[in-house]
Amino acid sequence: MRDTPRPQINVSKIVAGGGIAGSMFAAISMAIFLIGIPALRYMLPAAVVLGGGFALVLHFIRHETPGASWILSATKK
Repeated sequence: MRDTPRPQINVSKIVAGGGIAGSMFAAISMAIFLIGIPALRYMLPAAVVLGGGFALVLHFIRHETPGASWILSATKK
C-alpha cells in the first residue's frame, strides 16, 4: 500500500516551456490566483516593484565580476 501512487495532480510535473506557451501558462495561472484570492491584488504591485529592485541590484553586482560566483566562500583559499 505504501508504494502505490496517489491519483492527484502534481504541479511540479506540468511541463510549461519557454516561448508563447510558457508565457500563456504563467499569465493564466496568475489570473486564476488573482481572481481566487482578492488579497493578492494588493500585494502584486509591491512584489513587482521589490522584485524589479532586487533584480537590478543583482544585475549590477554580477556585472562587476561576470562569471564569478556570487555566493562567497566561508574560508579563504
